[in-house]
Amino acid sequence: MSDTLNCPSCLAAMTSRVFERRYGPPITIDLCQGCQGIWFDNQELLQLTPGATLELLGLIAGVESQARVQLAVRLGCPRCTHRLTEVHDLQRTTRFSYFRCPEAHGRFLTYYQFLRAKNFVRSLAVTEVDELRKHIRQVNCSNCGAPVDIERGAACGYCRTPIAILDPDQVRKAVAELRTADQEEKTIAPDWPLRVMMERVRAERVFAEAGENPDGFRQALRADSTDLLATGLQVLKGLLG
Repeated sequence: MSDTLNCPSCLAAMTSRVFERRYGPPITIDLCQGCQGIWFDNQELLQLTPGATLELLGLIAGVESQARVQLAVRLGCPRCTHRLTEVHDLQRTTRFSYFRCPEAHGRFLTYYQFLRAKNFVRSLAVTEVDELRKHIRQVNCSNCGAPVDIERGAACGYCRTPIAILDPDQVRKAVAELRTADQEEKTIAPDWPLRVMMERVRAERVFAEAGENPDGFRQALRADSTDLLATGLQVLKGLLG
């Protein structure tokens, strides 16, 4: 069997990356930059260490901005080619979805759904959608990449995903929690509390420099971007450094 997997959607060769596992040998995860999707074998999604999750987030945030390939109607398992089934799940209090192989070979998540599972994403409120309509008529779905005419609705007509954005407060909190958990899983050094405090101060400074303020969301909308996920990833990239 070839070590290179093809994307379940566009069939292009995926890029393999090795990450730390909570217990046992390292995990190899496959990413498709064109479709902005991730393939996890078996239960690998649940086995990433906090540090590995931060590393994967850094890779996602560092992806070069480009036109995303819209997800195909039929997604096939890269291991057995059986059609993947859409599954809805719950991580803490956050609902997200993914595509699962019926033979239990693994699951395919878009970057959006992975970020949603890690509590980085929130759907826009009605008032925020109204504000968005004042500046932009069409955006790309953060989940599947399909165009969304926001004059006609606040959700993707293709995959039904609501218009969403990476919320600065949620991003800051989630990154801080992952960094703290990562430190706790490692050998606790005498200066651990100081290092955690410095990380939090650094996070505050990054968002301050990014111009976080009560009008920050409106300023982001006026950037005239049609990809709200890509805009949010720029903030995440700055925070992860």
